[in-house]
Amino acid sequence: MKEERKTIFIGSILNFIVASLKLFGALIFQFNSLLVDSIYTFCDFTTDIISIIGSKIAGKRPTKYHPFGFGRVEYLTNLFIGIVMTIISTIILYHSFKSEYEIPDIRVIFIILIAINIKITMLNFLKIRNKKIKSHPLAEGIEESTIDLFSTILVAIAVILLQFSDKVHIFRYCDIVASSIISFMIIRTSWMLIKHNILNLLGTVEMDTELIDHVKSELNAHNKYDIYKIELIKYGRYYKAHLVIGLDGNMTLKKVKKIQQEITYKLKQIRKIRIKVVNIDVDLLKK
Repeated sequence: MKEERKTIFIGSILNFIVASLKLFGALIFQFNSLLVDSIYTFCDFTTDIISIIGSKIAGKRPTKYHPFGFGRVEYLTNLFIGIVMTIISTIILYHSFKSEYEIPDIRVIFIILIAINIKITMLNFLKIRNKKIKSHPLAEGIEESTIDLFSTILVAIAVILLQFSDKVHIFRYCDIVASSIISFMIIRTSWMLIKHNILNLLGTVEMDTELIDHVKSELNAHNKYDIYKIELIKYGRYYKAHLVIGLDGNMTLKKVKKIQQEITYKLKQIRKIRIKVVNIDVDLLKK
């Protein structure tokens, strides 16, 4: 998990640089939609810092009283981020309609282009790292940064269109429209984040059929039982496995218990995933 935190930390530094550039350009050239965009990037930076803290806590080993570990801390931190982003984006949306019409200095486009290039470089770096690490917080960070990139491109388009607003009257509303769209984008991302993490806190069943088939293939090597059902329930970075298996009804309880222990051991040895708790229901069949 050190690699995950290191990657997120590098991303947070780049986000801070991009946000500072945008804020500088917005204040110097008095451009509202760029100010809104800078706030969004600062939110992105804040989420990175919170993710680093959450990742460190989530990486703690399971204890006697917390057998599932602390992986769900990530869900709580992401839920907090989603709520904060919703509040901020709502305030931004409200103030967007109060901005006054003004043609921005064309020189602001150079600051925006620098920010876009840094963001593209950052996204490529995060995607390459995520292919190796396969981190949930990192994947969410990539999604947020991608939306941030699109919002910055939207601001650049607004700057260009506003240069022609004296001749085309409708272009005068580009700043308001850009600010509103960015605000709605943030609100949508925030609500998706809140919804997703609330569901994960409740306990979500893994839907990755490839992963489930991998677990089945590992278990079928024993050929001592039929697997009727297998569920992998997410608990942060760990899984709880629930199985229903069929066994010969003439088996002794001692033999059944031994098979359950063998399955539990086998599940916990699978390298592809981390299963900490195993629950096995047995269906005894008369033959």
